[in-house]
Amino acid sequence: MASVLTNRQDFKSFFEKYFEPVFQFTRKYTGDEAIAHDITQDAFIKLYEKRENFDVIEKAKSFVYITARNLCLDHLKHLKIEHEYARSFPLDEAEEQQFFFEEITYQETLRILYEAIDKLPPQTREIILVGLDGKDNNEIAATLNVSVNTVKTLKKNAYKVLRESLNSYKAWLLLTILTSERDI
Repeated sequence: MASVLTNRQDFKSFFEKYFEPVFQFTRKYTGDEAIAHDITQDAFIKLYEKRENFDVIEKAKSFVYITARNLCLDHLKHLKIEHEYARSFPLDEAEEQQFFFEEITYQETLRILYEAIDKLPPQTREIILVGLDGKDNNEIAATLNVSVNTVKTLKKNAYKVLRESLNSYKAWLLLTILTSERDI
């Protein structure tokens, strides 16, 4: 079995692509940015130590998310805050599994969306990103010093490009949802 992560550059690329989504995922569990950062680093260290065992990226991605979750749960138990944790997070295993799945799906969806946005031309990308911050077309135009018509035109073109580039992920997302709901 040939590993997809033994090459230093391949591992670095994987790390750069997935560190932020895994970090956001662990932050939801811990509620603490510094601890989430440490746990995420630990999860990637464990992945690095076992990098030769992964013949496809999906297995490595699953491993790092599951490892991060387990490290988060270990951390929460270690701090002996189970009572507070129980109030803010469901103890029922099925509910925890559902949260786990939903959070991974959310973080992966954001990663895929921002990856697609990064491929847009610079001015179009900037308009979309400012719009994602909650600004309307007039505010975007004022922020970027362009006309409202330019904003409208570039947004329309960007949405068309994004729909086309994200279309291939629809089947993946549906399959993931159906498979995960069956496993819960």
